[in-house]
Amino acid sequence: MQKLETEINYIPHEAQLPFHNDRYKVLHRAIIAGTGSGKTEAGVFEDLSWCLENWGIVGYVFEPSYPMVKRNLIPKLEKFLGTPIDSSPLVRRFNRGDYRLDFITGSSMWLCSLDNAETVEGPSIDFIHVDEARLVPDLETAIKVLQRRLRGSGGGHPIGAWWTTTPDYPGSVLHKFLEDPRTRNPLSRVYRMSLFDNRENLPAEYVSQVVQAHTGGLAERFIYGRFAAVAEGAFGFDASKHVIDSFERSRVKSWFYGVDFGWTNPAAIVVIGLDGDSRAYVVDEFYKSMATEEELIQASKEYVQVYGSGPLICDPSEPQTIEKLRRAGLKAEGNKSKRDDGIRDIGSRLQLHGDRYRLYIHRRCVNLISELQSYDPNVKQRDHAVDALRYGLSSGGVPEPAFIFG
Repeated sequence: MQKLETEINYIPHEAQLPFHNDRYKVLHRAIIAGTGSGKTEAGVFEDLSWCLENWGIVGYVFEPSYPMVKRNLIPKLEKFLGTPIDSSPLVRRFNRGDYRLDFITGSSMWLCSLDNAETVEGPSIDFIHVDEARLVPDLETAIKVLQRRLRGSGGGHPIGAWWTTTPDYPGSVLHKFLEDPRTRNPLSRVYRMSLFDNRENLPAEYVSQVVQAHTGGLAERFIYGRFAAVAEGAFGFDASKHVIDSFERSRVKSWFYGVDFGWTNPAAIVVIGLDGDSRAYVVDEFYKSMATEEELIQASKEYVQVYGSGPLICDPSEPQTIEKLRRAGLKAEGNKSKRDDGIRDIGSRLQLHGDRYRLYIHRRCVNLISELQSYDPNVKQRDHAVDALRYGLSSGGVPEPAFIFG
């Protein structure tokens, strides 16, 4: 067993230790933390630890969407294991079809999406890890479903859940469940971490730029890991009206891809389908801090392969990256529109035209949905997916119709 433990490439920093030390002691442990603080790393280490310390245990690890499973969880697991999952001596089998890992200890770990919480009803399980819970589309339902499932797989294993997330605002579902003293789950404990707790593991330039890019309530949330209010978004975005569970692919006549570059701030790609009435459907997203050019190229190629050929309308500030996208065989070009025009276009599309809107967002695009809810055009913060959307809509050859018919 000692040999198994030494295989995992992880040294916790001081603020992560209380969370790990309460393993098997607290039912619901929640790391409420700033961006870059090491919250997801701590959570994934717990995932591996429970699977390797408890023979035959069954656990589920959730992200708000399947793209986040692929781009957040898989790389962290492979970082800890020091090898691709398929090649690790600790993993007996990795089924990429259903994202299930079977370990040499007889334990199983499933990597899943919570984009539709009701679909995760099913067998009893021993442990649950929810990463970036604030982005889960229907968190209230998800919490109820997961609590029903957390009843043990029948092998006498320990039972536990951990939540690793940046916070949202006081009074939210997340806040009520984990921190509000009047409503919090009595079997829960919050472990707070800030960006600065992990600064020894981050480039100094990254820390400096994150601090410069966040002020007020956003700094409270994304730097210090505290629940804080942020002004309501200027677009009038309403998840009950503008978020869809599915779309008719046959209605889409053309595809566009908006791309916002970033390193310290997240890079973002949004996939936009346009129907014959100029209604836009955002059906997928890439969203990642410290994304390499190779990752952007790979993600772009995957989207074009899955959805269809179309132009990539990019942040014009990095012509060298646009050229690399072109050399990779992608139809990349810089955005040429004015920022204010793009913002007005998004706002107009979110208004009712006849009996329908002209912009719909698929529920899997959790980061775009989050940004639209708090977007402030006067403050350049947490606007990366919105910028990608703006590029794709206003520079992708999307016509502004003279008339819209239901």
